[in-house]
Amino acid sequence: MTNTHDAPGSYWYGLAADTGRVFTPGPDDMEDCYDGVLVASLGDTGDAIALTGAKRQALEALDQYYRHVCGQPNLLDDTTADLRDAYYWLDAGHAVFARRPDGGWTVTAAAETTPGAVPVTWFQTPGPVPQPYTRRDDPMLPAGSA
Repeated sequence: MTNTHDAPGSYWYGLAADTGRVFTPGPDDMEDCYDGVLVASLGDTGDAIALTGAKRQALEALDQYYRHVCGQPNLLDDTTADLRDAYYWLDAGHAVFARRPDGGWTVTAAAETTPGAVPVTWFQTPGPVPQPYTRRDDPMLPAGSA
Protein backbone atom coordinates (compact mmCIF):
# COMPACT_ATOMS: atom_id res chain seq x y z
CA MET A 1 0.00 0.00 0.00
CA THR A 2 1.35 3.44 -0.93
CA ASN A 3 1.26 6.35 1.51
CA THR A 4 -0.25 9.15 -0.59
CA HIS A 5 1.00 11.77 1.89
CA ASP A 6 4.57 11.02 0.79
CA ALA A 7 3.82 10.96 -2.93
CA PRO A 8 5.41 13.64 -5.15
CA GLY A 9 3.04 16.57 -5.54
CA SER A 10 1.27 15.97 -2.21
CA TYR A 11 1.09 18.70 0.42
CA TRP A 12 3.28 16.82 2.93
CA TYR A 13 5.81 15.84 0.29
CA GLY A 14 6.19 19.50 -0.60
CA LEU A 15 6.66 20.48 3.02
CA ALA A 16 9.30 17.80 3.59
CA ALA A 17 11.13 18.98 0.48
CA ASP A 18 11.26 22.48 2.03
CA THR A 19 13.02 21.29 5.22
CA GLY A 20 15.18 24.07 6.60
CA ARG A 21 13.71 26.69 4.26
CA VAL A 22 13.03 30.07 5.87
CA PHE A 23 9.45 31.20 5.30
CA THR A 24 6.80 33.63 6.51
CA PRO A 25 4.02 31.71 8.30
CA GLY A 26 0.50 31.94 6.96
CA PRO A 27 -2.86 30.92 8.40
CA ASP A 28 -2.19 27.21 7.72
CA ASP A 29 1.03 27.37 9.75
CA MET A 30 -0.40 29.04 12.85
CA GLU A 31 -3.12 27.94 15.25
CA ASP A 32 -5.52 30.85 14.95
CA CYS A 33 -6.03 34.47 13.90
CA TYR A 34 -7.56 37.26 15.97
CA ASP A 35 -8.10 40.75 14.57
CA GLY A 36 -5.71 39.94 11.73
CA VAL A 37 -2.90 38.70 14.02
CA LEU A 38 -1.79 35.08 13.61
CA VAL A 39 -0.95 33.28 16.88
CA ALA A 40 0.39 29.88 17.93
CA SER A 41 1.54 28.14 21.08
CA LEU A 42 5.18 27.19 21.48
CA GLY A 43 4.97 23.71 22.94
CA ASP A 44 3.69 22.58 26.33
CA THR A 45 5.19 25.42 28.39
CA GLY A 46 2.32 27.84 27.86
CA ASP A 47 4.50 30.18 25.82
CA ALA A 48 3.11 31.58 22.56
CA ILE A 49 3.97 33.83 19.64
CA ALA A 50 2.03 36.44 17.69
CA LEU A 51 2.97 37.59 14.19
CA THR A 52 3.14 41.29 14.92
CA GLY A 53 5.74 43.56 16.41
CA ALA A 54 3.03 45.72 18.00
CA LYS A 55 2.68 44.64 21.62
CA ARG A 56 -0.84 46.03 22.01
CA GLN A 57 -2.11 44.04 19.01
CA ALA A 58 -0.27 40.96 20.25
CA LEU A 59 -1.70 41.36 23.75
CA GLU A 60 -5.26 41.50 22.44
CA ALA A 61 -4.81 38.59 20.01
CA LEU A 62 -3.03 36.38 22.56
CA ASP A 63 -5.66 37.14 25.20
CA GLN A 64 -8.39 35.99 22.80
CA TYR A 65 -6.34 32.90 21.91
CA TYR A 66 -5.89 31.87 25.55
CA ARG A 67 -9.59 32.44 26.29
CA HIS A 68 -11.02 30.69 23.21
CA VAL A 69 -8.49 27.94 22.47
CA CYS A 70 -6.98 27.23 25.89
CA GLY A 71 -10.14 27.82 27.93
CA GLN A 72 -8.42 30.20 30.36
CA PRO A 73 -10.25 33.23 31.80
CA ASN A 74 -7.62 35.46 30.16
CA LEU A 75 -4.03 35.54 28.98
CA LEU A 76 -2.66 35.47 32.53
CA ASP A 77 -5.07 32.71 33.61
CA ASP A 78 -6.11 34.94 36.51
CA THR A 79 -9.54 36.56 36.66
CA THR A 80 -8.28 39.17 39.14
CA ALA A 81 -5.24 40.24 37.08
CA ASP A 82 -5.18 43.45 35.10
CA LEU A 83 -4.44 42.46 31.51
CA ARG A 84 -1.88 45.26 31.27
CA ASP A 85 0.29 43.21 33.65
CA ALA A 86 0.87 40.81 30.75
CA TYR A 87 3.13 43.41 29.11
CA TYR A 88 5.85 42.20 31.51
CA TRP A 89 5.93 38.88 29.69
CA LEU A 90 5.74 40.18 26.12
CA ASP A 91 8.90 40.68 24.11
CA ALA A 92 8.61 42.24 20.64
CA GLY A 93 11.33 41.69 18.07
CA HIS A 94 12.02 39.70 14.94
CA ALA A 95 12.29 35.99 14.24
CA VAL A 96 13.06 33.53 11.48
CA PHE A 97 10.75 30.58 10.86
CA ALA A 98 12.26 27.42 9.32
CA ARG A 99 10.41 24.35 8.06
CA ARG A 100 10.92 21.00 9.85
CA PRO A 101 10.80 17.65 8.03
CA ASP A 102 7.42 16.84 9.63
CA GLY A 103 5.86 19.97 8.09
CA GLY A 104 5.97 21.97 11.33
CA TRP A 105 8.33 24.84 12.00
CA THR A 106 10.93 26.14 14.38
CA VAL A 107 11.26 29.79 15.30
CA THR A 108 14.47 31.56 16.26
CA ALA A 109 14.90 35.14 17.44
CA ALA A 110 16.83 37.16 14.86
CA ALA A 111 17.97 40.66 14.05
CA GLU A 112 15.62 42.77 11.97
CA THR A 113 18.16 42.73 9.14
CA THR A 114 18.28 38.92 8.96
CA PRO A 115 16.94 37.68 5.59
CA GLY A 116 13.43 36.34 6.05
CA ALA A 117 12.99 37.80 9.57
CA VAL A 118 9.43 38.83 10.44
CA PRO A 119 8.17 40.99 13.32
CA VAL A 120 6.84 38.93 16.22
CA THR A 121 5.85 39.26 19.84
CA TRP A 122 6.78 36.42 22.17
CA PHE A 123 4.73 35.63 25.27
CA GLN A 124 6.44 33.79 28.11
CA THR A 125 4.32 32.05 30.73
CA PRO A 126 4.00 34.33 33.74
CA GLY A 127 6.21 33.84 36.74
CA PRO A 128 7.67 36.32 39.17
CA VAL A 129 7.55 39.88 37.83
CA PRO A 130 10.94 40.46 36.15
CA GLN A 131 13.30 43.26 37.10
CA PRO A 132 13.14 46.25 36.77
CA TYR A 133 9.35 46.00 37.00
CA THR A 134 9.12 44.65 40.54
CA ARG A 135 7.07 47.04 42.64
CA ARG A 136 8.66 48.26 45.85
CA ASP A 137 7.06 49.76 48.93
CA ASP A 138 10.10 51.89 49.74
CA PRO A 139 11.56 54.50 47.38
CA MET A 140 14.77 53.58 45.62
CA LEU A 141 17.57 56.04 46.39
CA PRO A 142 20.48 56.49 44.00
CA ALA A 143 23.74 54.89 45.17
CA GLY A 144 25.87 57.23 47.27
CA SER A 145 23.08 59.58 48.34
CA ALA A 146 22.29 60.25 51.96
